[in-house]
Amino acid sequence: MKLESEALSRLQKTERLHDKAQKLSSKRAQRKQELAGSAIDTLKQLGYARTSLRDIAEQSGMSVGMLHYYFEDKVDLISFCVRKYKKDFIEEMDNVLLASPGPDTLAEDVAGGLSKSIHYDAETHRLWYDIRTQALFEHSFQEVVCEIEAGLIMLVERLLEKFGLPKETALPVYLNLDGSFRYYLQRHLFGDEDAVETFRQVVMAQLSALAAETGN
Repeated sequence: MKLESEALSRLQKTERLHDKAQKLSSKRAQRKQELAGSAIDTLKQLGYARTSLRDIAEQSGMSVGMLHYYFEDKVDLISFCVRKYKKDFIEEMDNVLLASPGPDTLAEDVAGGLSKSIHYDAETHRLWYDIRTQALFEHSFQEVVCEIEAGLIMLVERLLEKFGLPKETALPVYLNLDGSFRYYLQRHLFGDEDAVETFRQVVMAQLSALAAETGN
């Protein structure tokens, strides 16, 4: 009985330690998410090159040393931020796909969702294109950029499935949509008041052409 009692005591202690570790890990993950939000607010205004860890630390009300506790360096922090932002963007567009009643309205729904994203999140999208360009020069950003673009292409695959089209055509469709998105985002940031609506119409035309391939 004594041995069983000691074994039970050790098991309970192990479980308590595990629960404590889980809580600490959850708290740390939550804090990283909060810091990423503050960092994105700073980065989307200044861009990668002009933003230092000190700028981000001041924005989040933390010391640079404490920031290093959560992130190894500036690249680690920015990679985390871009992943978080693009994950949210993909989820928003997936919700548009799910909410659309069918292929007949899909082109309009997706074009509307993308154009709203330019209108409301232009500066955050600008950060993505900034980091994507930096990846041409900095090897450390290549992994996160490839990962995010793979996620965007998979989003296009899900769009094509809604149209009843083969997912093998996702890459050229993505490249067309991304080219239009980047161009009209740039026009919008440059002060073109018609850019968002023009983009919506362009995407409508692109997606309507896809729908026509299936007779929808």
